[in-house]
This record gives sequence, C-alpha cells and structure tokens, in this order.
Amino acid sequence: MKKQLVFIDDSGDPGLKKGSSTHFVMACAVFMSDEVAEQVAAEFKKFRKDRNLKEDYEFKFYTTDKGLVEKLLTIVAKYDFTINAIYLDKSNPKHKDLLYLVPQPKLYNWAIKELLSKLPLKDARIRIDGRSSKRYMQGTKTYLRQELNKNSHKILNIKFEDSMKNDLIQLADLVAGSVNRSLQKDKSDSRNCLKIIKSKIDSIEGV
Repeated sequence: MKKQLVFIDDSGDPGLKKGSSTHFVMACAVFMSDEVAEQVAAEFKKFRKDRNLKEDYEFKFYTTDKGLVEKLLTIVAKYDFTINAIYLDKSNPKHKDLLYLVPQPKLYNWAIKELLSKLPLKDARIRIDGRSSKRYMQGTKTYLRQELNKNSHKILNIKFEDSMKNDLIQLADLVAGSVNRSLQKDKSDSRNCLKIIKSKIDSIEGV
C-alpha cells in the first residue's frame, strides 16, 4: 500500500453553550500521491494569483466568499483524492450525552481517532490544523498512536501545521465546512458545496 497523505480539519465546535454550532465535524482529504497533493496545492496558489488575492490569503469555509469556495472546489475536484468525515449532531441525545460527559480536549482527540479509524492506514503522514486545535492538542500524538495501533501495527507520522501555511489543510477546512453546511437542513444552500465534491466522498458518518 502506498503511503497516504492525510490532511485534517474540523468545523463547528464541541461545545453545548448558547451560540454553539449545531454540529461538530471532523473531516480529512486523503491523497495517495505526493504529486497529486502538490498539484492541488499549486491550484490554490494559482487561484489566489488569478484573483489578485494575497499570497498568504487563507481560504476558510465560513469567512471566504461562497462563490470563491465553490469555484475553488470545482477546480480541485478533478484531482484524485478522497474525502472522509464524521460528525456529532447536538440534537441527537446520544451525541449530546457524549459532549456532556467527555471534556473538550479529549473529545477533540477522540473525534480525530474515530475519523482515522475509518481509513485503511498503514504508513501514513497525518497533518492536522495546529491553529484551530492548539488548545486541544496536548497528548494528541501519543493518544492517536496508542489508539490506532490497538488492532493493527500502523506507522503514523503525525504533525500539527499552521493552516495559513498549508493549502491542503485549507482544503480540509473547506471539506469540513461543506459537510457541516450540508447538515444544516434549514439553509437554502446547504448542499451546494458538497455536491461539487460528491465524487470525492468515501464516507460521511454520524458517530
């Protein structure tokens, strides 16, 4: 099996306070080829240049103009990568109980573990958004290696990286945001972005 490149980001939050998101999503973009990953990253850079955006402009689902998000996803959807995501629905009693009982740092790590457990990983490079997960990341690497190695011998190279400097983590953000938006049935555009990347989806599961 080829060494996978896995880029992970989340959408929403694991909180239950007033104003918290209705869902918490953990998603990843998985590449089997460094060459394809580099081609997609190059498309991000070209997209910025063609639209006179700053070189360090960060694409984020909930702050970038949705028209730009849809156009960028249309461009990168032609490349060979897959998408996996899991989500917690806070209106689901089972999910709500989990959010109540598990401290947020542990829940964040657990969500990453649940997501990665869906993938046939053997020798993978895992890149996680280090900015949004900074307050949660203590012990994450050790926890993931221990949990994912319980039933098989997986070799995982896990690093946290600044999403502002990593276009493929930004892709994971757009994927996570697209999944989260699709779960908000009251939004008229809820499935617009997800439709664009539909052919890339391997699995989206409530846990």
